[in-house]
Amino acid sequence: MMTDVEMALVGLLAGLALGAVFFGGLWLTTTRIHRSRNAVILAAGSFVGRLLISLAGLFLVARFAGIVGLVSALVGFMAMQIVFVRFSMKRTSTRCPR
Repeated sequence: MMTDVEMALVGLLAGLALGAVFFGGLWLTTTRIHRSRNAVILAAGSFVGRLLISLAGLFLVARFAGIVGLVSALVGFMAMQIVFVRFSMKRTSTRCPR
């Protein structure tokens, strides 16, 4: 039986991994959407796929690590959102076009 600290650590690592998959997939989709013939299908398929993976992962965390693991997984997921937002902001210019 795992302790609460171990469940929180497992949940945090799972949340970081799920966040990386979700936001990494979003980044890949947005970088390739302008070259796609069916942009709507690409965007919708990417969203559904990322959503299913994330929900399945969070369900498994809740099932095996309990509420402590689920809360820490959500914290890890949100941490990856911050990482990807900062990463994407560094790659875009903040200057106004003239």
